[in-house]
Amino acid sequence: MATNSVVWVPEWILPLINHSEKAERTLFLSDLHWGAGPFADQRLREMISLLQSLPGKIDDLVFGGDTFEFWWEKGRTIPHGHWEFLLAVRKASDAGIRVRFIAGNHDFAIGPKLAEICQARSYPDGFCLKIGDKNWLFLHGDAIVFSERFDRLVRKVLRSKTAQWAWHLLHPDLGHRLAFLVGHGSRLVEPGPSPSTAQMEPTIRRWIQHFQLAGAVHGHSHRPLLTSTPEGVYVNNGDWVTRRTAVWFDSTKPPKLVDCTQEGFPWLSSI
Repeated sequence: MATNSVVWVPEWILPLINHSEKAERTLFLSDLHWGAGPFADQRLREMISLLQSLPGKIDDLVFGGDTFEFWWEKGRTIPHGHWEFLLAVRKASDAGIRVRFIAGNHDFAIGPKLAEICQARSYPDGFCLKIGDKNWLFLHGDAIVFSERFDRLVRKVLRSKTAQWAWHLLHPDLGHRLAFLVGHGSRLVEPGPSPSTAQMEPTIRRWIQHFQLAGAVHGHSHRPLLTSTPEGVYVNNGDWVTRRTAVWFDSTKPPKLVDCTQEGFPWLSSI
């Protein structure tokens, strides 16, 4: 944990704020959870349709964590079953779209192999993008509330070199089954929103104001919300499981949170 003046932030957040990357028209998606969830074929078809429509319409594409229910990279081995999605992302990248993946609490082990396949960049914690002349914080959103001490401990342990080494000792099929059992079990223990969910917006708003950001966007809680106040814009993306939500950023317009099942893809025309 780290404290900057009177504002508490997790230790991995400060380095993100101290550096920004240039971006232009940007689309943010999170919590696709490929490999789990209902209506998998329909969700995939809709996502591929979206990805195919993006070249020429956006410049930057961000997957904001939990893109996969689980992900690992062991030598030349990666999870089976995601090739249609990965191919669609690679085609978007080949068309000139800059693609970025942020690790989530489910797919925390994304790394160079995913980046190589998709011709993308992967980030363990998130990043700041400078869209126009404004800095925006992009992250997944897990373990960011002060009270989530246990979540931060789990995050640190799972991402440690020791845990990764031990995981790689398992046969991939066994590791895959174990990961899905853990993910399913966590939903049984806490089927609804975490009690800390209500603290996500005030926590991030303090960061926005203190670090003079234009705003911040995250996923994780699957609760879509966009609020704009004089100090900046807060966006919780939602998901691509029970919803089809996405966030559009353009330096010439306010950010827009869209439910694609209700509104289609309005950023493809005029917003």
